[in-house]
Amino acid sequence: MEAATPNMGSITLRCLQLRQFRRLADVKLDIDDKTTILVGANNSGKTSILAALRHFLSDSFAFGAYDLSLSQWAELRALGKKWESLTENPMTAAAPAFDWDDQLVALRATMPTLDLWFNAEAGMYHFVAPFLSKFSWKGGAVGLRLRLEPASDAEGLRELAWAYNQARTPVKDMGEKSLAWPIDLIDFWLHEPKRLGSVRVYKLDAENNPLERYATYAPQVLDADAVPIDKKHLTKLIRVDFVAAQRGLGSEEAESRSASGPHQAGLFSNQLLKFARDHLKVASTGHGHRADLVQAVAEAQQALDSKIEEAIAPSVAEVRELGYPGLHDPQEIRFRTRIQTADLLDHSTAVQYGIGKGPVAEFLPEFSIGLGYQNLQSLSYQLVSFKTARLSPEKGSPPPVHFVMIEEPEAHLHVQVQRIFPGKAHQLISPTLVEAPGLKSQLLISTHSSHLAHAENFDRLRYVRRVPKAEGAVMPTTEVVNLGSVFGIDVATRKFAERYFRVQHTDLLFANAAIFVEGVAERMLVPLFIERQFSELSSKYVSFLDIGGSHAHRLQPLVEKLRIPTVVITDADPVEVKRSDKNPKKTVRVAVANLGQAGLECGNATLRKWHPQLQMLEDMKTPTAEQLVWSEKGCFVRFAWQLPVDEADGSWPSSFEDSLILTNHKWFAELAAAAAVGAEGGVELPTSGMRDVAELVAEGKPFPELVEALHLLMHKSLNKGEFAASVFEQVTGGAQIACPKYIADALQWLQAQLEPNLDLMA
Repeated sequence: MEAATPNMGSITLRCLQLRQFRRLADVKLDIDDKTTILVGANNSGKTSILAALRHFLSDSFAFGAYDLSLSQWAELRALGKKWESLTENPMTAAAPAFDWDDQLVALRATMPTLDLWFNAEAGMYHFVAPFLSKFSWKGGAVGLRLRLEPASDAEGLRELAWAYNQARTPVKDMGEKSLAWPIDLIDFWLHEPKRLGSVRVYKLDAENNPLERYATYAPQVLDADAVPIDKKHLTKLIRVDFVAAQRGLGSEEAESRSASGPHQAGLFSNQLLKFARDHLKVASTGHGHRADLVQAVAEAQQALDSKIEEAIAPSVAEVRELGYPGLHDPQEIRFRTRIQTADLLDHSTAVQYGIGKGPVAEFLPEFSIGLGYQNLQSLSYQLVSFKTARLSPEKGSPPPVHFVMIEEPEAHLHVQVQRIFPGKAHQLISPTLVEAPGLKSQLLISTHSSHLAHAENFDRLRYVRRVPKAEGAVMPTTEVVNLGSVFGIDVATRKFAERYFRVQHTDLLFANAAIFVEGVAERMLVPLFIERQFSELSSKYVSFLDIGGSHAHRLQPLVEKLRIPTVVITDADPVEVKRSDKNPKKTVRVAVANLGQAGLECGNATLRKWHPQLQMLEDMKTPTAEQLVWSEKGCFVRFAWQLPVDEADGSWPSSFEDSLILTNHKWFAELAAAAAVGAEGGVELPTSGMRDVAELVAEGKPFPELVEALHLLMHKSLNKGEFAASVFEQVTGGAQIACPKYIADALQWLQAQLEPNLDLMA
């Protein structure tokens, strides 16, 4: 290993921009100096981002035809049509009708690109010099572009065009319905991916960079005659490693082998074997260069030969009785083992785990240990191996930037480990100051785990969301939102959101829709009503947030950025403005039953500050569609609060429980009557909360009096959690308890929002 680079500064990857790769039309991602975590719903584009980075930054992952953006297929097919018209090889004959230089520009414009932006300190000039756009440089932004190029120049383009022409000519007259290869240029590349060429590197103008103007930065246009830079300079600047999502752990050794290769990537023993081969000079064949290993293997080999000879000799004697060996065959059978040091680790019992302590130690093979433990060991060792490889390059000094991507590490990881994984993983890939001062290590993690995501602050979370297909566009797109900037300068609200997400382990960042509920009763019963009455909605990935009306409005900036359909179920909270008993000069808001008295106000902060921003309760009695739905920049939120109940002669409840009871007052009255019969009726007495409500309804009071009595009951003696649990039990038992209409209407709206729109799908 060459001595580490002196600490003359550091280089950090700060931003990357992907264009025209699969569904990623134009995605800009700012990178944290330590750990960046990609979150988002299924099929939002997280995996595509990692795949793009692997294709561009690793020589072992070749591009394929389906990696080209669907938005560019029409242009590429048109280019292929031109090439079909060639009648002579353009490499040897003139083609005056073809402007190859213009076609080369057009072809390059359709190809995927990756822009990398680094922040480099002045002392690191020797690493970034090939990418600098000006001679005078004192540190700062350094940009470069990687572009897939099927042809590097006009001559290469003519060669590609003729190759396509020759493949297409025999089948082009078979008709449009013919499926004979190649159908078009895309189909040609599908079976000839090597014809997609290679990735070339170019420098960008550092004066125009996203580090200083992130929000307004637009990708630069390369000059047609831009000169590429040798890719070896990029490998000296940054090392990239990748950990794919773990698959197939926990199997017996025989089951873990596959046709694609003898080693199962996920197992810890295989990571140990690879590490030994790469970093301990233990060769895959032979003994490598470790003298101590050679000596140990030789001694073991001699002893093993003797034991095998002794053990197998009787069976060899039996073989002789069958006439073997013959006269001209070798007359003596000897057993000489050839032990390779790498082979010593290449089986399922090479790594064992001790059970218990004492004079008799018990050991179990690797596959018999829990999946979570296996995966943690494997991940950890891979990361350590990456660091060792980075610090021990075959030539030159270690690259100043180490970028490690980890795909869905939560697979088989226990919750407790998920919470600490990002921090621990970064420690494992980071050299110590003694090993290599000034070297930067950065993690990019994609995840579906709320536990892993909320282990970090919003500053490190990047929300990947799918943008529906715009009018005139060919496909939906993807964009990335930095959640650290969602709340702007409102630090208190951001801390509130971070703490709430961490404590509640909410899955909002991975859902297709969200429902905010007021309290425990709604949280318990609304999912049950969805399951019973809204089958389509029940099959969707909906996140429930138990957050009251006094706080829900604080998440408005986050909801606006996520842009997922949201329902906010909250309480009208009627209040009466009165003079304070303690200080007559001051007024206070007092919660009261809504009996139709004039001057009542809405006491719910979310309804007053977010939407519909009405103060007087009477204005909320018959809301319009605009007052029920808030929309902003493609984000739609449906609000639901208690409204007059038709089943109770238009009485207006003030809480979910009131509304549920008034909507189902006949059922509660019947329950009370059945309970009064007791054992004779075969009906068990309900719990105290349910009994109190049923008996109150059974008194047959006029609805205004019932509303007032329920208000007193809710604010004094009723245990709402116990009451909700009783209703839950009744509904699951088949009781026909109706969902309050103000909630049912909102759920119907949400179900309609989540219906597939084929016009907006790729």
